[in-house]
Amino acid sequence: MPTLYLIHGFDAAPSNHWFPWLQDQLATLGVDCHILALPNSSQPNLNAWLAKIEQSVAVHDEDVYFVGHSLGCITVLRHLEQINQAIGGVVLVAGFAEDVPLLPQLDEFTALPLNTAHLRQRIKQRCVIAADNDATIPFFLTESLSQQLDAQFLIVKNGGHFLLGEGFDTLPVVLEELRRMFERANAEISGKPSSVNPH
Repeated sequence: MPTLYLIHGFDAAPSNHWFPWLQDQLATLGVDCHILALPNSSQPNLNAWLAKIEQSVAVHDEDVYFVGHSLGCITVLRHLEQINQAIGGVVLVAGFAEDVPLLPQLDEFTALPLNTAHLRQRIKQRCVIAADNDATIPFFLTESLSQQLDAQFLIVKNGGHFLLGEGFDTLPVVLEELRRMFERANAEISGKPSSVNPH
């Protein structure tokens, strides 16, 4: 069965937003979901966050998946740039890979361009999710991230930044995309055609 790691964003914690809901939903599917508590999230440091992920992820293989939210997305990708094994997939919610105008304190995470060729090769399934009215991360930055990764791009109407304060204690679009990824992976292993179109 898959193992999933959820990487939260700036000034967040594992108990925030839709993270506990997703963990509970995945448990019903038999998926082990770890929500990592990243250090000092109100003053994030890239190396400290990467060290936490490195310490927490036991193995990297095609049964491993990541979900990132906001700053967690670029953090996941920075981690995976250092990994030479293929993983099952990523779902990146309200992510970015370039400087965010309103959040210069996060520029350390985006100072270098992504190694997109490596990431596309190592991440078998890729999905990026954006809201059309995100006031924190401009839409065009998340759209650009999806293009860099050659990822499926899903747009949620009036999703904001997918925060609890905006009403998001659940986020079914993430769960459904993960279910599709798991189904495609299982179909590939069994040699049977999947009922959903791969990206």
